[in-house]
Amino acid sequence: MLFVNKLSLRWRIAILTALAISILSIFAALSTFVVVKNSLNSELQAALKRDVLKLRVVYSGRASKEEIKLSDVPSGRVIIQIYDKASHLFASSVKDYESLETAISQEFVDKAQSSSEVVFWQGDLNNQYLVVALSAFDRGVVAVLSTTNFMDTTLRQLAQNLFITTFILSIISAAIAYLVATAAMQPVSELARLTAKLGPKNLVKIEQDGPDDELASLTNVINDLTAQLKESMDAQRIFLAETSHELRTPLTSLQGFLERASRKAHPSVKRDLKDASRISKSMSRLVADLLQLSRGELVKEMVPHLLDPYKDILLPIAEEYKGIIVRGEFGETLVGDPERLRQLVRNLVANAVRATNDAEKVELSMERSNGSIIIKVSDTGPGIPKDRLEPIFEKFYKGPGGGAGLGLAIAKQIADAHKGKLSVESELGQGTVFSLKLYLVDDDEEL
Repeated sequence: MLFVNKLSLRWRIAILTALAISILSIFAALSTFVVVKNSLNSELQAALKRDVLKLRVVYSGRASKEEIKLSDVPSGRVIIQIYDKASHLFASSVKDYESLETAISQEFVDKAQSSSEVVFWQGDLNNQYLVVALSAFDRGVVAVLSTTNFMDTTLRQLAQNLFITTFILSIISAAIAYLVATAAMQPVSELARLTAKLGPKNLVKIEQDGPDDELASLTNVINDLTAQLKESMDAQRIFLAETSHELRTPLTSLQGFLERASRKAHPSVKRDLKDASRISKSMSRLVADLLQLSRGELVKEMVPHLLDPYKDILLPIAEEYKGIIVRGEFGETLVGDPERLRQLVRNLVANAVRATNDAEKVELSMERSNGSIIIKVSDTGPGIPKDRLEPIFEKFYKGPGGGAGLGLAIAKQIADAHKGKLSVESELGQGTVFSLKLYLVDDDEEL
């Protein structure tokens, strides 16, 4: 049964159906064999009874062996034996059955003499299995003996025919069972096909036209789950859209105030105001991204520049997160949107710092590899379970750290917009490494 449980539902139904049909076929064959055997045995006993009753009438009133002519044998290949009043074998129609060794047990002969009914006996006699009918008459007991050879032959042929028939039926039942399983699984397959079409943008109700059965119950469960999921996602979108919309106005005003303050400020604070203005613009862009994602749109508005990834991406992020380890070199050049790439790496670093609760346990590194650079964010945190690695970049997927499930989705879209590749490797208890691969400007033909 463990093997069957590993098969698909269709094959399980087919195998179990074929097995049930085969068992029924075997049971029917055995029943047929038993019925035919009993019927043949009953017919044989009935024929012997008729013969012995006929002989009882024929031999009544005859006293001597000459008067009891054993040539008066009924039709059919039977043996006649005559027993006297003392239950001793008196005569036989077949010479091989005249000796005492071929006589029927005296107990049964006595029983026949004391009974007005026909008495039957079965057993081995003279190395043959015989069925015997005994009946008393006025001079003793007459016995009609018959072998069961013809029955054995008939039953042997019947058994062979039933075996062949059962074997053929088992083969046919396998094909029929598969067709039955296919027909039975068609509504389930159709339900699976309709369910597979569901997605974040297609959370619709599945219509069920069949009877109110188990399949209808399963369809209702799927529809209920879909409705709950749609309600939850709609609530997320509404929240993100309203929150993003409410944040855009104050952030725009903040940028204006910072730019105006930067123009009037003392040179000693202008750098700080410039950094604040840059962060404000990043926040505004992040709010715009959230608004786009809440509407199901892709992150857009890329402004490409020639940039040095170590100078324009890694160092600014390191200044924001004091204590992280930075490894890399100046001098590499690629085409990209520095704000967007900083947003991507900042998101990865923020997640790593949150996972370790210590910026000093996070490393931000860059290395060159075959016409490209690989930026890695490594941490020594608890790691990510393998079953959560695959959907980690999906929109609205929430990891153990909580959040809205949009940060890594935005990061993945930024990487894709730069024709790069964002990947993750993690082991429980050994930390996590996010890798961002970007092509250098010298290999622009590979973009």
